[in-house]
Amino acid sequence: MTAVLRARALVKLYYAGFGSAKCSIEALRGIDLEVGEGELLGLLGPNGAGKSTFLLCAAGLQKPDSGTLEWFGTARWALGRPAGVAYVPERSFYHRFLTVREALEFYATLHELPGRERAARVAAVLDRVGMSEHAGKRISQLSRGMLQRLGVAQAIIGRPRLVLLDETLSGLDPVGARAVRELLRSLRDQGVTILLSSHDLLSLEHLASRIAVINAGRVHATLDPAAFTGARWLVLTVDAAPLAVRLIRSRRPTTRVDGDELHVPLDAASPEEVIADCHALGITVRASRIRRDDLEHRFFELIERPARVAEPNT
Repeated sequence: MTAVLRARALVKLYYAGFGSAKCSIEALRGIDLEVGEGELLGLLGPNGAGKSTFLLCAAGLQKPDSGTLEWFGTARWALGRPAGVAYVPERSFYHRFLTVREALEFYATLHELPGRERAARVAAVLDRVGMSEHAGKRISQLSRGMLQRLGVAQAIIGRPRLVLLDETLSGLDPVGARAVRELLRSLRDQGVTILLSSHDLLSLEHLASRIAVINAGRVHATLDPAAFTGARWLVLTVDAAPLAVRLIRSRRPTTRVDGDELHVPLDAASPEEVIADCHALGITVRASRIRRDDLEHRFFELIERPARVAEPNT
């Protein structure tokens, strides 16, 4: 896979306070990450994990304190902001008195498109993001979902090779969220490389080819959403787990044990049936919960572990 973006041992510090009270805060603590050509890579992590800082560095808008960044195989800090990269922040600000078409025409001029080509490009982008019928509306009249689509339109007006999106799916109603997801899926299918930071677990699971879990400024792991089975397990906290697992396997042979917990698959049984089996076998159940083999479970499993730096994935 050709790397569109490659980060190696990326460190970014912020400074707070003055004089003797001045201190540094590590926003990024050695990020290793690659984004392949035509890939939609999700960034997932709690608030303050370093996702937005990483996107700012990847956009060439902030310079890391150490480590390296390469775009399209070349490190370009000496040349300034890399060409072919578009960035949409979590909160975008527009001239609200402009219409949608006027705003996009303005952004198109920043890419030095001649007049005739500029008009055609704006019309094509409006159609691509599903905003042709709203082209005459003033930006002040747009809903949150429409503003997010405008942000994507602004990003792709210059035909970038890499699009960086920070929380583009946040704050949307179900209709708006679906429209933006379909837009991102369409861009992905047309070969645009996308790096998407989001807290929307379900959308990432369905859109992303890989998901990088970031916490405390480090990449803990990269996950393959296709590997999630969606299987359900009943997790039981029991007394004497080594004995309990031998007993329950006489009826549920694929049961697993982890500490004082039994993990019983629910592929052909209800939770009530499993608990009834436990009671019949003399197993004392202290607590029970259901988990799924999905992104939410893997995410919490990762961020609740002690932090470690994951091996780079290519």
